[in-house]
Amino acid sequence: MASLRPRSIAEYAQILWRRKWLIFLIGATMLVSTFLVIADIPNVYESRASIVVAGRQEDRYAIAARVAAITEGMMSRSFLDDIVQRHGLGRDDGAVSDAAINRVRKNISLDTKWRDDRPEKFAIAYRHTDPATARVVAADLVSLFDKMNRDIEKQTSQEAAAMQTEIAEIETRLNEIGRQRASATQNRSSSGRAFSVATATRARREAANASLATLADKQYALEQQIAEQKSQIAEQEKILKSAASDVKANSSYGVLLVRKAELEAQLKDYTAQYTDKNPKVVQTRNQLAEINRQIAELSAGGGPGGVSANSAEARELRSLNRELARLKIELGVVQREIERKKLGAGSVAEYGTSVPSAVVGSAGSGEADPQTQTEQERLRNRYESLLKKQDSLKSLQIPAAGFGPGLFQVVDAPAEPQLPVAPNRFKLKMFAVGLSIFVALLIVALIELPRLFRIRDDRDVEYYLDAPVLALIPEVTTPSERTRSQRLLVARGLGVLILAAILVPSFFVLLSRLQLFQLFAGQ
Repeated sequence: MASLRPRSIAEYAQILWRRKWLIFLIGATMLVSTFLVIADIPNVYESRASIVVAGRQEDRYAIAARVAAITEGMMSRSFLDDIVQRHGLGRDDGAVSDAAINRVRKNISLDTKWRDDRPEKFAIAYRHTDPATARVVAADLVSLFDKMNRDIEKQTSQEAAAMQTEIAEIETRLNEIGRQRASATQNRSSSGRAFSVATATRARREAANASLATLADKQYALEQQIAEQKSQIAEQEKILKSAASDVKANSSYGVLLVRKAELEAQLKDYTAQYTDKNPKVVQTRNQLAEINRQIAELSAGGGPGGVSANSAEARELRSLNRELARLKIELGVVQREIERKKLGAGSVAEYGTSVPSAVVGSAGSGEADPQTQTEQERLRNRYESLLKKQDSLKSLQIPAAGFGPGLFQVVDAPAEPQLPVAPNRFKLKMFAVGLSIFVALLIVALIELPRLFRIRDDRDVEYYLDAPVLALIPEVTTPSERTRSQRLLVARGLGVLILAAILVPSFFVLLSRLQLFQLFAGQ
């Protein structure tokens, strides 16, 4: 029949209930097979190691290059080939295959933690079914960093030795040049000394003349400033004589009274807190006395012409007088300095005339050889450069705080793991249960699907024939038929047991060949 009768959920549930033993048989055999496959998967152990880079920030480029060399060497075929041969990770006959090397490379985990643009920490891990093998292989991986430390130390020692040899050679050559120049200087001592004296005398004479010219200019400037200052003082005295001020109308008087009241209150507070010899009390009393003096002057109308001594005109006059006095003092100092310079220049001129003029001509031969000077300068620059490099190498050999010697420090050495890291058997078993149920339901669906298109009961008759069912005839069996049915039931039960015994190893072999659970376990 081409059409399918619509069925309710209850009818599908009846089908599942009718096929419950088939579902149980297939699900149980599938579940037992998958559990056997899961049990056959070996445990995987992981040995880890942590390595810290104890380098300086300025050496980040060299550190990055060394790290790249180590990581590439760790994954190289030659290194992994040696590991496979030493630990027997290849085939049973001892041969090393590409598959074995790729398997070892896949089980190696290298995690690098970077800070800014240089590596800071490494986390190395190796996985294997044998914990001892995992530890020794991880130790071989860590040995690459120890080897790099030894190579760096050896290279540094060689560079330091070569540098020390070159420094000694440069020192010898510099000492030789120094002795040569000392000998030449000793031979030219008489003419050179006389030439130096003449040169120094001429320099002192020129310096004295230049200083006299400078002091003369400064004297003229001070005289002009003093004349201008006297003119300003005369004008200010005229202004002060013509000014008349009323003490009570002066704003300074009110300010002084306010300040006096503040100081008296402050002195009262200090007297209650401190002794009479306390610096704060003494200072406050001095300020109060000064304020009283100024008030008294304002009240008395002090100053010429009845002008207060604290008026703006009087203060300006005092300031001009002080500036005039300062300029006069400075002018006197300059005049005395000019007299001393003149006396010194006269003595230098007298001494300079006693030096023979022939000395100047003979001193020209005392100059050093330009080629020797160039060589000495070059050797000195090279010597300083070598000393800086030597200090840099010494700083590299000094370990960082809290670390031992070497660029790469093993913080956590590889240890033999006690617990496996894979597989997750609980997840695999949950997957096995779901797979068993799915396979059982799939087989039942394949068996029941053709039966859905057949007439099996009164509902199928009413749907396909479009005729109502009036009555159902019960099935009646004889005793011999019932006996035969029981024998068939027992035979079917035995067949089911035999089928289950056959299906379990069959499913086990099939799942082992498919490597389905091994694939999930390796993730």
